[in-house]
Amino acid sequence: MNRVLQLALAVTVAAVAGVTVVSAQSARFGLGGGLIAPMSDYKTTDNAGWHIFGKVDIGIPMSPVGVRVDAMYGQTSHKSPLTGNTKLAGGTADLVWKIPTAVPGFKPYVVGGVGLYNVNPGGGSETKFTWGGGLGTSIGVGPIHGFAEARYMSIQFTGGSLKFVPLTAGLSFGS
Repeated sequence: MNRVLQLALAVTVAAVAGVTVVSAQSARFGLGGGLIAPMSDYKTTDNAGWHIFGKVDIGIPMSPVGVRVDAMYGQTSHKSPLTGNTKLAGGTADLVWKIPTAVPGFKPYVVGGVGLYNVNPGGGSETKFTWGGGLGTSIGVGPIHGFAEARYMSIQFTGGSLKFVPLTAGLSFGS
C-alpha cells in the first residue's frame, strides 16, 4: 500500500504543480477532516469512521466552473464479531461548479469527479476506480475560508462496489 500511496501522492503533486503554475493566482489549498458514513453492503460490515482530507482548487477565470484535485485517508472499524478495520486512501480529480448567490462570502458548490482509491479491509489491499459527487459550501472573505461538504463515493470492484459518504469540514487558503 505504501507504493500506491507514494504513486498517488507523486501524481497529485505533479498535477497540482503543473496546473498551479498556469493559474497560480486562483489556486486555493485546503485541509480538513471528518466522518465516513458507510453505505449499502459496507454499512453491514463496518461502523462509521474518520478521515483526513486535502485539496487544491483551481479557478478558471471568468467561469463558474473550476478544477479540483483532492486526496483522502480514512478508516472505519469492523462491526462485531469481526475485528480490525478498513483503511481507505486515494484521490479524485473533480469539476467544481460554483452556484451563483448574492450573499457575500457564501459560496455553495457542486463537486463531482473520478479517481483511484486503495481499500485495505485488513486482509490485503486493492486499488480501484472511484467516482463521486456532492455538495459543499465555502464561507469567508479574504485569503482564509471555512468549507463543509458531503459527497457520495463509490469504489468499483468486480461484481459490486464499496459506497460511503465522507462529511468533511476544514479551512482553505489562497486567492
